[in-house]
Amino acid sequence: MNCHFVRFATPLLAASAVVLLSLATAHAEDALSERLTDQISETNKIDSARKPLAQEASVERAAALRKLLKTRARAYEAIDDFQRAEVSYDDIVDVKPVDPMVYIDRGYFYMRQNRFGAAVRDFMTGSRLSPTQSAFSYGAGRALARMGDYLAAIGQYGEAIRLAPGDSAAVLSRAEAYIQLGMYVQARADFDRVIALGLGGDTDRFFIYFGRGYANIRLGENEAAVRDFDAALSMHPRMVNALVWRGYARERMGQRQQALSDYEQALQVNPGDNWIRSSISRVRT
Repeated sequence: MNCHFVRFATPLLAASAVVLLSLATAHAEDALSERLTDQISETNKIDSARKPLAQEASVERAAALRKLLKTRARAYEAIDDFQRAEVSYDDIVDVKPVDPMVYIDRGYFYMRQNRFGAAVRDFMTGSRLSPTQSAFSYGAGRALARMGDYLAAIGQYGEAIRLAPGDSAAVLSRAEAYIQLGMYVQARADFDRVIALGLGGDTDRFFIYFGRGYANIRLGENEAAVRDFDAALSMHPRMVNALVWRGYARERMGQRQQALSDYEQALQVNPGDNWIRSSISRVRT
């Protein structure tokens, strides 16, 4: 290539790149500006509608105002403006007459922000205002579990189950908390109860059978564990943890070839797992 052309082309290409970058940046800023403009316009509409609703306290007007504020809170949260979103959730709580369910909305907002202590306070406040509503105890249990306080979580799940004995979500969550505390007899009983109540989608069914299988292994019930892992793997055949634990249960039962098959399938999915490799070596020798 002609050296004079190279010396000429290099600054020209650099200048073109700067222009293209400027255009791209301007386009991105325009898109962001349009999004924010739309968002501000929407929240302004909500604020305008809020004023007449706030003038007179009635159940109907309060419900309409809470709905508007919730829309605004979600809009701010959607653009990661969490400070304004929190202000909107605070405004919802301040609407009179009070609806205890507003503490559910703000509690789960705090959960999404990993502010679990604040979430527990809101769920417990809602529970005091509406002591027959199981959703507050369930929410408090979830927040406490995220904080690692599984014993307190079990207490809240138990209250939720007492208030809504047909709701399997709290029973499953309590079973998982029992597992965390090594309380395998209680965990297995709750998994049994969830199955009796009726199963949800494939993901829920997988975790129910996987959890009960793990509890059975810890209780020395290896045959029952294999049956549970069979059920779990029928829904998610390549789930590594289920393959590994079924292999482990089979190994304890003396079924070495079946255990080896499970470990090898797990290794295909997760070839970098040294624990699986050591298990294969152990079975082969």
